[in-house]
Amino acid sequence: MNRLINFLLALSLFGLLTSCSDNTWNSSPIDDIESNGNVVDLCSPDLWSLASVPADPSLFPEAALSNDVASGKNRALLSWYCVDRLFTKRDSPYAPGYIKSDLDGLSYPYAREVPLYEVYPGHALNYGESKVVQTLNLSFYPRERGPYNLDAINVDEEGYLRYPEGRWGGIMCKLDNTNLEQADIEYIQFWLLDPFMDPYLDNEDGGYLYFNLGDVSEDILKDGLLSYENGLPINGDASYVTKTVWGQVSSHAPLTYAFDNANGASSLQDVGLDGLPNNDEFEYSSYANYLNQLRAVLSESTFVTMLNDPFSPFNDPAGDNYSYFLSNYYDLKRYSIIERYKHYNGTDGNSLPQNIASDTQYQTARSTPDVEDINQDFTLNESERYFQYCVAIHPDSLKVGTNYITDINVSNVHTRNGQTQVATWYQFTIPLKDYQKKVGSIQDFSNIRFIRIYLTGFKATTHLRFATLELTDGE
Repeated sequence: MNRLINFLLALSLFGLLTSCSDNTWNSSPIDDIESNGNVVDLCSPDLWSLASVPADPSLFPEAALSNDVASGKNRALLSWYCVDRLFTKRDSPYAPGYIKSDLDGLSYPYAREVPLYEVYPGHALNYGESKVVQTLNLSFYPRERGPYNLDAINVDEEGYLRYPEGRWGGIMCKLDNTNLEQADIEYIQFWLLDPFMDPYLDNEDGGYLYFNLGDVSEDILKDGLLSYENGLPINGDASYVTKTVWGQVSSHAPLTYAFDNANGASSLQDVGLDGLPNNDEFEYSSYANYLNQLRAVLSESTFVTMLNDPFSPFNDPAGDNYSYFLSNYYDLKRYSIIERYKHYNGTDGNSLPQNIASDTQYQTARSTPDVEDINQDFTLNESERYFQYCVAIHPDSLKVGTNYITDINVSNVHTRNGQTQVATWYQFTIPLKDYQKKVGSIQDFSNIRFIRIYLTGFKATTHLRFATLELTDGE
């Protein structure tokens, strides 16, 4: 067991864990894969939560609104995940049959296995070292509404968001060690697969990837109140519940973040950040008004289609329902690997006991309540004081020596369908001192409590696949 622990620790230092590592400081020896120095690994999807609206009035003036559903009007769908190897591993007994036989699907650049040599050519495998790099995927759907987006005005008759380039999708997480100056952290660094390998996405117009480092608001559903699922009553007593435009929030300060252990408590508390069970959303005024307005915009055929879609607003008004990636529904509809993760980050129903879940394949995404308190200090941070960095994600911006790109690896990958795929990986190295702008009163890097990442400016679906994502000294 000790030998295994030491082996896993060594791999984490090189950024090569087959499952992404925790947000911790690492110090690695000199190696031809990763350099010597301090590293904060941000590659695990479990570290991240749905982001608050970025406080950039030039892009999102609605960020100034509070307790107003319009503050969420531009949030588009973003999913963040690692592709489970049960789909991609050869002869996997758990992969659905149609996926196992779909060799083109298993060769798709943003879902297939990534062999180690793609990112680290020439590296000699050590004993027991995985041949596969587990990546962090961000799939952005700028024409599809994200959770708690109640915009029924700028929607076309097929239910898609108009003006997709003005929409955004983001995630945020805490940093356990906040003094980047003391730790000599100087860069945001990551390896990114070429996002323009699928011509059918028609995403060549590209967009922008933003990083915010500092204090970012934890108030995801902006209302000035701390939403935490386990604060909801399980006995029907609404005397300590405050109503907002989004739903309901406990008026008591949190003492812990754990579900009540009474029978049936999880189904009453595991309802998402809006504090409303899915059935109650239909009758809540904000969501009822949204559905009425949306119905007036949609064509009759689109409305009928949405009635039969479990993820449409007419079955999930808030857009916050969780769905496990092995759901029976996905098998029935023969969803692709990536489509199975579109709703994996939902907060409503992601912690239910398996015996009360409606899907026999159900598994929880987390065992603790969803909360807006990202850094778990039992207070709601509403401050926006951060350094902002911007990376262009355009085909003509992917050149070494520009746009923070410091290295490139081009590999011929032999894929499961028997073809050869040319895979290009770009290393981005962003100096922390080279920020695009400074928001608020932040002065230095001695107290960086959060990082927020968001995408905007995209007109079409785009997949960003990270082999590494870290804060580093760059040595």
